[in-house]
Amino acid sequence: MNAIARSRPVVPTVILVLAAIVFVAPLVIAFLTSLKSPAEITRVMSVPSGLYVQNYAIAFERMGRSFFNSIAITAPAVVFSLLVGSIAGYPLAYMNGSGGRAVYLFLLTGMLVPFQIVQIPLFFLVRALGLYDTIPGMWLVHTAYSVPFCTFFMRNFFASVPRSMYEAALIDGCTPAGYFWRLLLPASTSGLAALAIIQSRSIWNDLLFAITLTSSDTARPVTVSISGLASSLQVEYGPLMAATFISLLPVMIAYLFFQKAFVHGLLGGAGK
Repeated sequence: MNAIARSRPVVPTVILVLAAIVFVAPLVIAFLTSLKSPAEITRVMSVPSGLYVQNYAIAFERMGRSFFNSIAITAPAVVFSLLVGSIAGYPLAYMNGSGGRAVYLFLLTGMLVPFQIVQIPLFFLVRALGLYDTIPGMWLVHTAYSVPFCTFFMRNFFASVPRSMYEAALIDGCTPAGYFWRLLLPASTSGLAALAIIQSRSIWNDLLFAITLTSSDTARPVTVSISGLASSLQVEYGPLMAATFISLLPVMIAYLFFQKAFVHGLLGGAGK
Protein backbone atom coordinates (compact mmCIF):
# COMPACT_ATOMS: atom_id res chain seq x y z
CA MET A 1 0.00 0.00 0.00
CA ASN A 2 2.83 2.41 0.84
CA ALA A 3 4.43 1.80 -2.54
CA ILE A 4 1.12 2.48 -4.30
CA ALA A 5 0.59 5.68 -2.28
CA ARG A 6 4.09 6.89 -3.14
CA SER A 7 3.57 6.15 -6.84
CA ARG A 8 0.35 8.15 -7.18
CA PRO A 9 2.00 11.60 -7.53
CA VAL A 10 4.15 10.22 -10.35
CA VAL A 11 1.21 9.98 -12.77
CA PRO A 12 0.27 13.71 -12.71
CA THR A 13 3.95 14.61 -12.96
CA VAL A 14 4.42 12.45 -16.04
CA ILE A 15 1.30 13.95 -17.64
CA LEU A 16 2.54 17.49 -16.96
CA VAL A 17 5.99 16.68 -18.35
CA LEU A 18 4.48 15.21 -21.52
CA ALA A 19 2.21 18.24 -21.93
CA ALA A 20 5.21 20.55 -21.50
CA ILE A 21 7.14 18.62 -24.15
CA VAL A 22 4.21 18.89 -26.57
CA PHE A 23 4.04 22.67 -26.12
CA VAL A 24 7.79 23.31 -26.10
CA ALA A 25 8.71 21.01 -29.01
CA PRO A 26 7.47 23.39 -31.77
CA LEU A 27 9.52 26.25 -30.28
CA VAL A 28 12.63 24.09 -30.12
CA ILE A 29 12.17 22.87 -33.70
CA ALA A 30 11.59 26.45 -34.91
CA PHE A 31 14.72 27.67 -33.12
CA LEU A 32 16.87 24.83 -34.49
CA THR A 33 15.50 25.37 -38.00
CA SER A 34 16.35 29.07 -37.78
CA LEU A 35 20.01 28.11 -37.33
CA LYS A 36 20.21 25.61 -40.20
CA SER A 37 21.68 26.20 -43.63
CA PRO A 38 19.45 25.68 -46.71
CA ALA A 39 21.02 22.26 -47.22
CA GLU A 40 19.99 21.11 -43.73
CA ILE A 41 16.41 22.42 -43.74
CA THR A 42 14.88 19.14 -44.89
CA ARG A 43 16.31 17.31 -41.86
CA VAL A 44 13.65 18.60 -39.48
CA MET A 45 14.59 16.74 -36.29
CA SER A 46 18.35 17.08 -36.67
CA VAL A 47 20.60 19.51 -34.82
CA PRO A 48 22.32 22.11 -37.06
CA SER A 49 25.96 21.40 -37.76
CA GLY A 50 26.78 25.08 -37.33
CA LEU A 51 25.21 28.42 -36.49
CA TYR A 52 23.84 29.74 -39.77
CA VAL A 53 23.13 33.27 -38.50
CA GLN A 54 22.47 34.54 -42.03
CA ASN A 55 18.86 33.50 -41.47
CA TYR A 56 18.52 36.12 -38.74
CA ALA A 57 20.22 38.74 -40.89
CA ILE A 58 17.74 38.06 -43.69
CA ALA A 59 14.84 38.09 -41.22
CA PHE A 60 15.83 41.49 -39.80
CA GLU A 61 16.28 42.86 -43.31
CA ARG A 62 12.86 41.62 -44.46
CA MET A 63 11.05 42.75 -41.32
CA GLY A 64 12.53 46.23 -41.48
CA ARG A 65 10.59 48.65 -39.30
CA SER A 66 7.57 46.34 -39.08
CA PHE A 67 8.82 44.95 -35.76
CA PHE A 68 8.76 48.44 -34.26
CA ASN A 69 5.40 49.10 -35.93
CA SER A 70 4.00 46.12 -34.04
CA ILE A 71 5.28 47.56 -30.76
CA ALA A 72 3.81 50.97 -31.63
CA ILE A 73 0.47 49.34 -32.44
CA THR A 74 0.29 46.81 -29.61
CA ALA A 75 1.27 48.91 -26.57
CA PRO A 76 -1.25 51.78 -27.01
CA ALA A 77 -3.99 49.44 -28.27
CA VAL A 78 -3.63 47.29 -25.14
CA VAL A 79 -3.81 50.37 -22.88
CA PHE A 80 -6.90 51.68 -24.69
CA SER A 81 -8.54 48.23 -24.60
CA LEU A 82 -7.99 47.90 -20.86
CA LEU A 83 -9.26 51.42 -20.23
CA VAL A 84 -12.45 51.00 -22.27
CA GLY A 85 -13.09 47.49 -20.91
CA SER A 86 -12.64 48.65 -17.31
CA ILE A 87 -14.87 51.69 -17.70
CA ALA A 88 -17.58 49.60 -19.38
CA GLY A 89 -17.26 46.65 -17.02
CA TYR A 90 -17.45 48.71 -13.81
CA PRO A 91 -21.13 49.77 -13.96
CA LEU A 92 -22.18 46.38 -15.35
CA ALA A 93 -20.61 44.65 -12.33
CA TYR A 94 -22.66 46.78 -9.91
CA MET A 95 -25.94 47.16 -11.82
CA ASN A 96 -28.89 45.18 -10.55
CA GLY A 97 -32.01 44.18 -12.45
CA SER A 98 -32.78 43.12 -15.98
CA GLY A 99 -31.50 46.34 -17.59
CA GLY A 100 -27.88 45.72 -16.68
CA ARG A 101 -28.12 42.08 -17.66
CA ALA A 102 -29.62 43.01 -21.04
CA VAL A 103 -26.79 45.47 -21.77
CA TYR A 104 -24.24 42.87 -20.68
CA LEU A 105 -25.69 40.17 -22.94
CA PHE A 106 -25.88 42.63 -25.83
CA LEU A 107 -22.17 43.38 -25.48
CA LEU A 108 -21.38 39.68 -25.34
CA THR A 109 -22.94 39.18 -28.76
CA GLY A 110 -20.01 41.15 -30.16
CA MET A 111 -17.74 38.26 -29.23
CA LEU A 112 -19.69 36.05 -31.64
CA VAL A 113 -19.11 38.26 -34.69
CA PRO A 114 -16.18 36.95 -36.78
CA PHE A 115 -13.87 39.48 -38.35
CA GLN A 116 -14.59 38.25 -41.87
CA ILE A 117 -18.17 39.55 -41.65
CA VAL A 118 -17.09 43.15 -40.97
CA GLN A 119 -13.86 43.09 -42.98
CA ILE A 120 -15.12 44.95 -46.07
CA PRO A 121 -17.32 47.54 -44.25
CA LEU A 122 -14.47 48.15 -41.82
CA PHE A 123 -12.06 48.80 -44.68
CA PHE A 124 -14.35 51.46 -46.19
CA LEU A 125 -15.02 53.01 -42.77
CA VAL A 126 -11.35 53.32 -41.85
CA ARG A 127 -10.50 54.72 -45.27
CA ALA A 128 -13.34 57.28 -45.02
CA LEU A 129 -11.96 58.42 -41.66
CA GLY A 130 -8.54 58.97 -43.24
CA LEU A 131 -6.95 56.35 -41.00
CA TYR A 132 -6.14 53.72 -43.62
CA ASP A 133 -2.50 52.57 -43.48
CA THR A 134 -1.86 54.44 -40.23
CA ILE A 135 -0.88 53.25 -36.78
CA PRO A 136 -3.66 55.26 -35.05
CA GLY A 137 -6.13 53.51 -37.35
CA MET A 138 -4.91 50.17 -36.04
CA TRP A 139 -5.30 51.43 -32.46
CA LEU A 140 -8.92 52.36 -33.16
CA VAL A 141 -9.80 49.04 -34.81
CA HIS A 142 -8.15 46.83 -32.19
CA THR A 143 -9.68 48.81 -29.34
CA ALA A 144 -13.16 48.77 -30.83
CA TYR A 145 -13.05 45.07 -31.68
CA SER A 146 -11.85 44.16 -28.19
CA VAL A 147 -14.63 46.00 -26.31
CA PRO A 148 -16.91 42.92 -25.86
CA PHE A 149 -14.20 40.62 -24.54
CA CYS A 150 -12.48 43.24 -22.34
CA THR A 151 -15.85 44.28 -20.90
CA PHE A 152 -16.76 40.65 -20.24
CA PHE A 153 -13.42 39.97 -18.56
CA MET A 154 -13.31 43.07 -16.36
CA ARG A 155 -16.99 42.90 -15.46
CA ASN A 156 -16.53 39.39 -14.08
CA PHE A 157 -13.33 40.39 -12.31
CA PHE A 158 -14.90 43.46 -10.70
CA ALA A 159 -17.82 41.30 -9.59
CA SER A 160 -15.37 39.14 -7.60
CA VAL A 161 -14.31 42.17 -5.51
CA PRO A 162 -16.34 42.21 -2.25
CA ARG A 163 -19.24 44.66 -2.48
CA SER A 164 -18.56 45.66 1.12
CA MET A 165 -15.49 47.50 -0.17
CA TYR A 166 -17.74 49.61 -2.40
CA GLU A 167 -20.26 50.29 0.37
CA ALA A 168 -17.53 51.25 2.84
CA ALA A 169 -16.06 53.68 0.33
CA LEU A 170 -19.46 55.36 -0.17
CA ILE A 171 -19.97 55.65 3.61
CA ASP A 172 -16.58 57.37 3.87
CA GLY A 173 -17.74 59.95 1.33
CA CYS A 174 -16.13 58.54 -1.81
CA THR A 175 -18.04 59.00 -5.05
CA PRO A 176 -18.60 56.06 -7.43
CA ALA A 177 -16.06 57.56 -9.84
CA GLY A 178 -13.58 58.11 -7.04
CA TYR A 179 -14.03 54.53 -5.86
CA PHE A 180 -13.34 53.28 -9.39
CA TRP A 181 -10.11 55.26 -9.93
CA ARG A 182 -8.71 55.26 -6.40
CA LEU A 183 -9.70 51.86 -5.01
CA LEU A 184 -11.11 49.42 -7.55
CA LEU A 185 -8.49 49.78 -10.29
CA PRO A 186 -5.51 49.56 -7.86
CA ALA A 187 -7.14 46.46 -6.32
CA SER A 188 -7.55 44.90 -9.77
CA THR A 189 -3.93 44.97 -10.95
CA SER A 190 -3.80 41.19 -11.32
CA GLY A 191 -6.91 41.18 -13.50
CA LEU A 192 -5.58 44.05 -15.59
CA ALA A 193 -2.24 42.24 -15.99
CA ALA A 194 -3.97 39.04 -17.11
CA LEU A 195 -6.12 40.92 -19.61
CA ALA A 196 -3.10 42.89 -20.84
CA ILE A 197 -1.22 39.67 -21.65
CA ILE A 198 -4.24 38.19 -23.45
CA GLN A 199 -4.77 41.37 -25.46
CA SER A 200 -1.09 41.88 -26.27
CA ARG A 201 -0.85 38.33 -27.62
CA SER A 202 -4.00 38.79 -29.70
CA ILE A 203 -3.01 42.19 -31.12
CA TRP A 204 0.63 41.27 -31.69
CA ASN A 205 -0.31 38.11 -33.62
CA ASP A 206 -3.05 39.74 -35.68
CA LEU A 207 -2.77 39.22 -39.42
CA LEU A 208 -6.24 39.80 -40.89
CA PHE A 209 -6.62 43.37 -39.62
CA ALA A 210 -3.05 44.10 -40.69
CA ILE A 211 -3.48 42.81 -44.24
CA THR A 212 -6.80 44.61 -44.68
CA LEU A 213 -5.94 48.00 -43.18
CA THR A 214 -2.24 48.50 -44.03
CA SER A 215 -0.40 48.62 -47.33
CA SER A 216 3.06 50.10 -46.70
CA ASP A 217 5.98 49.89 -44.30
CA THR A 218 4.77 52.97 -42.42
CA ALA A 219 2.14 50.95 -40.53
CA ARG A 220 2.61 47.32 -41.57
CA PRO A 221 3.15 45.07 -38.50
CA VAL A 222 5.57 42.20 -38.25
CA THR A 223 2.99 39.49 -39.01
CA VAL A 224 2.57 40.80 -42.56
CA SER A 225 6.34 40.82 -43.10
CA ILE A 226 6.59 37.25 -41.84
CA SER A 227 3.79 36.10 -44.14
CA GLY A 228 5.76 37.57 -47.05
CA LEU A 229 8.52 35.01 -46.43
CA ALA A 230 6.12 32.23 -47.50
CA SER A 231 4.93 32.76 -51.07
CA SER A 232 3.12 30.40 -53.41
CA LEU A 233 6.37 29.79 -55.32
CA GLN A 234 8.94 29.56 -52.54
CA VAL A 235 9.08 29.23 -48.76
CA GLU A 236 12.27 30.46 -47.10
CA TYR A 237 12.12 28.21 -44.08
CA GLY A 238 15.31 29.41 -42.39
CA PRO A 239 14.50 33.15 -42.44
CA LEU A 240 10.83 32.34 -41.79
CA MET A 241 11.64 30.46 -38.59
CA ALA A 242 14.13 33.15 -37.55
CA ALA A 243 11.55 35.91 -38.06
CA THR A 244 8.90 33.87 -36.26
CA PHE A 245 11.17 33.25 -33.29
CA ILE A 246 12.07 36.95 -33.08
CA SER A 247 8.40 37.92 -33.16
CA LEU A 248 7.64 35.50 -30.31
CA LEU A 249 10.15 37.03 -27.91
CA PRO A 250 8.22 40.16 -26.79
CA VAL A 251 5.08 38.21 -25.84
CA MET A 252 7.11 35.45 -24.17
CA ILE A 253 9.12 37.97 -22.13
CA ALA A 254 5.95 39.80 -21.10
CA TYR A 255 4.36 36.55 -19.96
CA LEU A 256 7.43 35.46 -17.99
CA PHE A 257 7.51 38.78 -16.15
CA PHE A 258 3.80 38.82 -15.34
CA GLN A 259 2.96 35.11 -15.13
CA LYS A 260 1.99 35.22 -11.43
CA ALA A 261 -0.33 38.17 -12.00
CA PHE A 262 -1.68 36.42 -15.11
CA VAL A 263 -2.63 33.25 -13.23
CA HIS A 264 -3.97 35.21 -10.26
CA GLY A 265 -6.05 37.42 -12.55
CA LEU A 266 -7.56 34.47 -14.42
CA LEU A 267 -8.68 33.06 -11.07
CA GLY A 268 -10.38 36.35 -10.23
CA GLY A 269 -8.59 36.73 -6.91
CA ALA A 270 -8.26 40.50 -6.57
CA GLY A 271 -10.45 40.89 -3.55
CA LYS A 272 -9.72 37.61 -1.80
